[in-house]
Amino acid sequence: MSLNDILIMFVALILGTQICRFLPEFLPKKVLSLPILQKLNKMLPLVIMVLLLLTSLTFPKSGEGPHLILAQTLALLCVLGSYIWFKNTFLSVALGILGVNVFLSILS
Repeated sequence: MSLNDILIMFVALILGTQICRFLPEFLPKKVLSLPILQKLNKMLPLVIMVLLLLTSLTFPKSGEGPHLILAQTLALLCVLGSYIWFKNTFLSVALGILGVNVFLSILS
């Protein structure tokens, strides 16, 4: 990728994030109180967690031991437990990253 492509992508990400962040300020309250948006607001953290979990699991390649998949599975259980207990996506992601590293260091 060239530097221009990276800068264009960076600006597009910034604009997309800011538009999503400031859009509720400009929408009427009647639109924001729709039941589908209320349901989306409740389900979105769970959807984010499922997407993060599905994209983070990797299977060991030939020659690697089962340590990686075991550490990822244990970290996944920690993430699920912390999300069910604390209902905090950020904390669950942080515990998942910490868990993978700790379990890899213990199992290796």
